[in-house]
Amino acid sequence: MIGRILKDTVNLLIYGGGFIGLCAACMTALTFELTGQDDNHLQYVLLIGTATAALYSMHRVIGLQKSALMMTTDRFAVIRKYQFHIRVYAVLWIILSIWLVQPLWDIRFVAWLIPGGTIALAYVIPFMSGGRRLRDLGWGKILMIGWSWSWLTAVLPMWYFAHASIQMTIIHGIERLCFIMLITIPFEIRDIKLDRSLGLITMPEKLGNRRTRRIAIYLGIVTVLLSFIGSLHYFNTPYGLAMTTICLIVIPLVGFSYKTNDDYFFSGLMDGTMILALWLFLFFHQLL
Repeated sequence: MIGRILKDTVNLLIYGGGFIGLCAACMTALTFELTGQDDNHLQYVLLIGTATAALYSMHRVIGLQKSALMMTTDRFAVIRKYQFHIRVYAVLWIILSIWLVQPLWDIRFVAWLIPGGTIALAYVIPFMSGGRRLRDLGWGKILMIGWSWSWLTAVLPMWYFAHASIQMTIIHGIERLCFIMLITIPFEIRDIKLDRSLGLITMPEKLGNRRTRRIAIYLGIVTVLLSFIGSLHYFNTPYGLAMTTICLIVIPLVGFSYKTNDDYFFSGLMDGTMILALWLFLFFHQLL
């Protein structure tokens, strides 16, 4: 009985958007921690968390309708089971996002929100012919995810809120882009059969196992190097140590992605590395 309740709770957290929202909030908070402005912008951190939760809740339901393999894939069976709850959570997340954005709302903020927010919406909401989304463009979807997350959790916080230099904003933005792409690769591997059934050619499908893992290593190296540049600039060594540790954890897991279909590994562990990155930063900060 307890095990079933625990499993249902975990499923609702993951598929109801709460967990990925927490991941987004942690990534945004990590940027503010790097710049030393972690106590000043809680409103934006919470907004990114709730808005991400709303988008991913909608993504789950829309994806359920479009997937050719949904009847034979475990995670779609779970989404189908909880789809009413997920729809309710999506509405609640949207209401929370609207409430949180009001104190921040002005023309300049909206202008800076558009480059990342538009891509995020277009990734989820069908707006092209045939009911296609940016997610349905195959190879480009990993770049779209990386761009959107980088802009909203790194570029906008650092430039608009922290008033960092353009050089550091670009460096941090590229670092976050590489990291998000790194942890997205396992999801691309997980979805190879699904994407193939939809006629999508993604990076793992195009490049194969060996070259995909090599790209993951390159992305990890770039992430580590750029994170230490940020650490040195802000005299914040714990940030570089945290990102290095996370990359050392993620890179071997890319190879393991070919051996498992367990969605707790992907939507739980891989997404959870974003939460772990913040906790590692706080740990190293106390340690040093």
